[in-house]
Amino acid sequence: MIAGFEFGCRAPLAVRRERVRGRARGGEPWRLLFASDLHLTPARAHLADQLIAIAAHERVDGVLLGGDLIDRAAALPLLERTVRGLGDVAPVFAVAGNHDVCGPVAAVQASVERAGGRWLHAAAALLRHARRRDLHLHAGASARAADGLHVLVAHHPAQAAAAAAEFGDDLAFAGHLHGGQCVWWQRGQRLYPGAWFSRWTGLRFEFGATTLLVSRGVADTLPVRFRCPREVLLCELGGAP
Repeated sequence: MIAGFEFGCRAPLAVRRERVRGRARGGEPWRLLFASDLHLTPARAHLADQLIAIAAHERVDGVLLGGDLIDRAAALPLLERTVRGLGDVAPVFAVAGNHDVCGPVAAVQASVERAGGRWLHAAAALLRHARRRDLHLHAGASARAADGLHVLVAHHPAQAAAAAAEFGDDLAFAGHLHGGQCVWWQRGQRLYPGAWFSRWTGLRFEFGATTLLVSRGVADTLPVRFRCPREVLLCELGGAP
């Protein structure tokens, strides 16, 4: 076994921890779990179990699924089980990725909604808590309220960056690039050689009032990784400065 090399999506998921203040002042932070690029197949039930266990252990306030939820239609029952298990811990919100057309997308949406999840492409969502600022969740160019915290959930980082910058969102999540899957070196927040081909192959980007967090993903269609751990993001948003 070569150090840092993984084949087959068998290693435990890493939990990458981030903190974003946003424009919040006072109160408690929101704890958000972002999981992108699940690429579920019938043989990947262990990924669902890991996701649910992480969400429960971390006591998150919301679970955000960032697209590429399945690789084939046969995984729709597993997707439904995953969303239902996550929903026992916290509200679940999902967007589609390019691989979800294999579902097709309408079937993926139906599976998410049958399990009690919210499909953010259909409408923005609002989370409220007595000791926190209102949290608004968006999947694109929907209208923004004047108050509270605003989070954009997307699949492709370029789309997330464009929409979040236009609306001045506090936080944006994206995936899609898998961190390049094979990382030779890291410079700042960018991962190479993938960053030569896409400027968004990296971990964290700041522009204006917005922080963009890009996930290296839960799994891959071609399950080969080198020095690029499969991961979920646990982000604390807001809270006292």
